[in-house]
Amino acid sequence: MAADSSFDETVVDDPGARILFWVLFPVLGAGLGWVLQWAAGWIADLPVAPLHAVFKAIDEAPDPQATLVAIGVGAVVGLVVSVLAVADMLVVRVGTGEVTLTRGGSKERRVARGDITAVFFDRDYLVLIGREARELAREKTDLSKTRIAEAFTSKGYPWRADGDPHRDEFRIWTRLDDDLPGVAHGLLIDRAAALEKGKTDDAAELREQLLKLGIVVRDEKRKQQWRRDRRELA
Repeated sequence: MAADSSFDETVVDDPGARILFWVLFPVLGAGLGWVLQWAAGWIADLPVAPLHAVFKAIDEAPDPQATLVAIGVGAVVGLVVSVLAVADMLVVRVGTGEVTLTRGGSKERRVARGDITAVFFDRDYLVLIGREARELAREKTDLSKTRIAEAFTSKGYPWRADGDPHRDEFRIWTRLDDDLPGVAHGLLIDRAAALEKGKTDDAAELREQLLKLGIVVRDEKRKQQWRRDRRELA
């Protein structure tokens, strides 16, 4: 949902999804715990079963304690999933003077209105571009694209409904790419390895390092694409 605050900023958030996460995953976890406890004897009797000893111990534990423990453990696991899901949610605050992007209530990025020359969606990523074609922010979100567009246009930001004005400047990176500084090339090699191993935090950190070198990176179909911004770097 989008709402105007008393500080003349429009907030785009999805509190309904946040509440759903807090309720749904613990309930599902508790249900899964009950199912596993109920099926523990059957699983333990299989000729080949993962965690055979664990399921055998569950099956032999006295009721109702075993059922209560299974439900409780499942609910706790579901709660952990809820925490991770909520921590990945993005909140967009669009003010007359700046944009604030907050993920999980702790990771915050502020961008001044005067620094922004284009705002658009690149698939599921909200992207802010600044002077000299610098990328100021790229945040993945499931928030309503329509509401986000309305929030920016209502405050007079340069919203680009047609997408990235620099899309034609991107090129696919390969290990044989010789049109990159050596440091940037090495960072892209490390980032490719991080992406292959599913280390998204490492990939994000490497991407920030590349931005400092004037290299903008986007991912398309498991491949890295890059372009230069227009800064004069020493």
